[in-house]
Amino acid sequence: METVSPQPTSDPGSAENPVLAAGVLLWSGTADAPRFLLLQNARHHTWSFAKGHLEAGEDLLEGACREVEEETGIRLQPSDLVAQFADSHLYQVRPRKSSGDDLIWKRVVMFLAAQAILEEDFVLSDEHQDFAWLPLQQAVAKLEHDALRRSLWRAQDSLRGLTQA
Repeated sequence: METVSPQPTSDPGSAENPVLAAGVLLWSGTADAPRFLLLQNARHHTWSFAKGHLEAGEDLLEGACREVEEETGIRLQPSDLVAQFADSHLYQVRPRKSSGDDLIWKRVVMFLAAQAILEEDFVLSDEHQDFAWLPLQQAVAKLEHDALRRSLWRAQDSLRGLTQA
């Protein structure tokens, strides 16, 4: 899988050069019946996954693994992710420090942990106020955005494919 480092530009957040973020869908249990980790953001109270913006010079896989460790205490390497899974979302969002109507483009690439995570290894970060390890249907119901739901459905399909291989 090719990963691309952000290219410097004078217009970050444009449709041609969206702000890049990456994360990992973490799961526990078995690949046949996984429970996915959802995190509730402390600032805007929405549910999502361990993810965040890339740092300068960081590729998608490195950024995803760094964000997971910062937000969950779980240390992963790029080799700990399913090689064939990368689900990308492109959308517009209001920047954190903006009070106006300006929107920026953001691309988030979600990867999938290749192995189950031990739930007791998880540590909640200050960025989040709550968490839940949920089976697919309950996790999908808790998420507000269709793109995030789609990532979960695709992750479930990938895990089933791993067990059938």
